[in-house]
Amino acid sequence: MGCKVVLGDICSFSRGASIPRARMHDTGDYLYIHYGDLYKGFDLRIDVESPSKPIPFILRGEKVKESQCLKDQDIVYVLTSETVDDLGHAYLFNNPQNKLAVSGTETTIVRVKRRDLVIPAYLNYLMSSPCFIGELRRYVRGMKVFRVHPADVSRIEIELPHIETQRKVVSILDSIYTKQRINTQLNGYLEKLVSLEFSRRFKASTPTIELGKVLSISTESIKPQEHAGEIWEHYSIPAYDENRQPLFELSDGIKSNKYAIDANCILISKLNPATKRIWMPSCTSEHSVCSTEFIVYKPKNPRYKSFYYAAIDSQAFTDFLIAHVTGSTGSRQRTQPKATLTYPMPNPGHDAIEGFCAFANPIYKQIQSNKLESKWLVSLRDALLPKLMSGEIDVSKIDLTQLNSHLA
Repeated sequence: MGCKVVLGDICSFSRGASIPRARMHDTGDYLYIHYGDLYKGFDLRIDVESPSKPIPFILRGEKVKESQCLKDQDIVYVLTSETVDDLGHAYLFNNPQNKLAVSGTETTIVRVKRRDLVIPAYLNYLMSSPCFIGELRRYVRGMKVFRVHPADVSRIEIELPHIETQRKVVSILDSIYTKQRINTQLNGYLEKLVSLEFSRRFKASTPTIELGKVLSISTESIKPQEHAGEIWEHYSIPAYDENRQPLFELSDGIKSNKYAIDANCILISKLNPATKRIWMPSCTSEHSVCSTEFIVYKPKNPRYKSFYYAAIDSQAFTDFLIAHVTGSTGSRQRTQPKATLTYPMPNPGHDAIEGFCAFANPIYKQIQSNKLESKWLVSLRDALLPKLMSGEIDVSKIDLTQLNSHLA
């Protein structure tokens, strides 16, 4: 039999330690889970033995409370953000060797006190579910920076099935998570392969041309009143980072500050050029838009999109943004789109570009396919979560071996 519990009765909540990035290191005494890193490489879990991205360190001399140190199977929870959509991200901290670790500023450590009632991995999935996040948003405070106080989270009531049922649910959802992780890792290798090949073919001596002569910046916007009731695909930076691509229905209430895009576009984030992020949208629906967080490039010759994408994805372009575009510091740095038009884009000639595209096109196609599959897996997970947790799906009748074989 299951039971209803209040989170505060089965969990403790502790705020993380505030350590500036300048005092983080590649090696040190404590692993440090920085708030800003959680959105760039981690999804649902932080596996200390095989992290999806390097975890920084801090030194022993930092003032850290015992309550700010992470233990194996703790949940790192995000309850502060500049956007409401980013609130409620939960990351299970897998640290079987119990390496010293500290949770960072603007994070909350959720520690399960009653493991006889709930498995931490199950609670992590539950707290990541759309239903729970919807409940969490009832307690959002703030205007420019949004917060949920841990005391409010502790008051939320949840329903827990029997421990054996929880284990089966976790096994099912872990199968989906593992497939997503494989797709992400494979895409990382494929992107690196294209980057290395681009660097090998096109050196500093390669002729150049101003970016603005081969790419244009699109600011084409939409008028919601002309498309009321239509279903549009919406690209945003948080959605992309989570392999999500939500569809929304346009109405007069939706602002028109969104750019119309198609599959030929190349998107980069306007925010913090030092950590530039680049996307090649798949645009699987008839109508697609992106938020104004992006710069939207449209190739004047769409056949060469793979070449332009690799050029923009290069370290040389990132260095250009940092040196020529930004004049401020901190997380609110923004790229000025028009300034990027002067970037000296490699211009090796049509034959060389076509040769590179012949190499890169099938790789980028596979990357897009993996991303679409991961988005489908996220949708599947979100659809299954409430059914598995409510008992609507009888997990005792699910063959996990068969499921794992299908997802392989």
